[in-house]
Amino acid sequence: MQWLLQTLLLGCAVLLAVWLQAPWAALGGIGLVGIALVSLEVAPARARKAVEAAGLAAVWAGSILVWVSMALSAMTCDFLYAVPAWLIAAAIRLAQRRMAGDAAEARWKTPVMAWLFCGGLMWLAGGYFQNQRRDFYAGLLATLALLILCRVWFRLGSRGAQVVNTVILLMVGLPAADFVLRFHSRPPLRPETCRLYYSYDAAKGDPEAFARWEEYYTQEFDRMGSEVFTAAPNSPLPLRLRPNAHGFMLNCPIWINSQGFRGPEIPPVKGNTYRIVTLGESTTFGMTLQPGDLPWPEVLEQIIRKRLKTRRPVEVINAGVPAYTVTDSLYRLPRDILPLKPDLLISYHGVNGFSMIDSTVLPPVGHPPPFYKERPLKLAAQAEHRLRMMLFAWRAGRRHVVAAPPSAQPLKTQYAAAYRQLIQCARTNGIRLALANFSMAVNAQSEQGVIDFYRGGGTRASYGLMRANPVHSLIVEQLAAENPDVCFVDTHPHLDGEHEKFIDLIHLTQEGRQQLAENMFAGIRKILVQDLSQP
Repeated sequence: MQWLLQTLLLGCAVLLAVWLQAPWAALGGIGLVGIALVSLEVAPARARKAVEAAGLAAVWAGSILVWVSMALSAMTCDFLYAVPAWLIAAAIRLAQRRMAGDAAEARWKTPVMAWLFCGGLMWLAGGYFQNQRRDFYAGLLATLALLILCRVWFRLGSRGAQVVNTVILLMVGLPAADFVLRFHSRPPLRPETCRLYYSYDAAKGDPEAFARWEEYYTQEFDRMGSEVFTAAPNSPLPLRLRPNAHGFMLNCPIWINSQGFRGPEIPPVKGNTYRIVTLGESTTFGMTLQPGDLPWPEVLEQIIRKRLKTRRPVEVINAGVPAYTVTDSLYRLPRDILPLKPDLLISYHGVNGFSMIDSTVLPPVGHPPPFYKERPLKLAAQAEHRLRMMLFAWRAGRRHVVAAPPSAQPLKTQYAAAYRQLIQCARTNGIRLALANFSMAVNAQSEQGVIDFYRGGGTRASYGLMRANPVHSLIVEQLAAENPDVCFVDTHPHLDGEHEKFIDLIHLTQEGRQQLAENMFAGIRKILVQDLSQP
């Protein structure tokens, strides 16, 4: 009845393989193993020796067919793949126990051990690639047990024993070293420890630390958003700031005034005040983290009051809203901005509108570099990431920012059209306008390692944004040149590409916001001196 039990084991293995969507070649390999084992049971006694040799060859042929087809199919690793492997090992083990003679039994032990290791390694790989620590360490223990069984079952000799012992030591030592490394390199991620992670320098180029920071930062932003954002029904706007709302971004309080702007209340009567309104996205709203942090519009107001002794009071209003584009700011102008009677509008838009740059201006950049993926073993994850980066570099070569093709016309893009509407609106209402270019943590002159580190931050891809930003700068600068009444502000000096002044690819530290305000002041100083000198 042994053949019936073997058939049952192999049948279960086939059913599991079908359920797991194994390739047809793998199913054929399992079938070949089953035919070989059943043939051994039904073969006549006088032909058993010949059938045994042919059966062992068929078992190896079927096994290799399964392993090769599974490897070539690049199927997702899962610990469930270990179950069919161990069922096949059990079926071969039943045949091995009936072999006559130590030599024959030893020959059949080898495929048994091979299938046992196949199952153990599949369990180990499933836990590793799915970042399931429990499954990974269960597979690790199973593989260690198989190595010990290998020492018991086989006469390995001194070199074989040394190899097995070395593997055992590595499988025990690497997790222990990884635990020590994680314990010392991963302090709790809290508001007071966030500076350990939020830039290339702070994270020491550690992609995992930066990934943890971005996840934490996103959670804090979402929590803050639930407190100060509200829906914008019956409008194309993605959201609005909730009037009179109060929240926190990490340790920094966020106040929304009664008119729906971040900052203090705006006097209903303007009087003699010179009023500046800054339009923008989250980089203008301000991703402030600590109690003393200020958005750059508030810093700009302090700089103007300190350095320009003016007869008129100066007020800078922060009209930046996360997720906004220049089109959203245009929609908001008639209802929210123009009633404030601004004397000067400053536009600091950028990344949110890069999708409005035509594909003929920015041809496809190709595949971005691989993302860092967390694994149960940090040491292994770092080695894997370096290997994948080396493979990426070997396949694609060193990537550079590709300039816009000669035939491209950036001023005919949707982004340029939106800026023209803003220029026309400001001109019609007698308001001065300053258009600023956009600064990021990396640019074409950044080191390759830094560019790869800022590979995206979720949906943002550093290579794509690096190519779009120069085009955006070109649009803004040329539109200002075509319209003499428009002031161009270059925000790049001492900021663009200086990653230590950013908390991610685009958002600034307080030092970065200070520098942005300095650049803004330098760009509009001539206008301010001219306007504020008048009574």
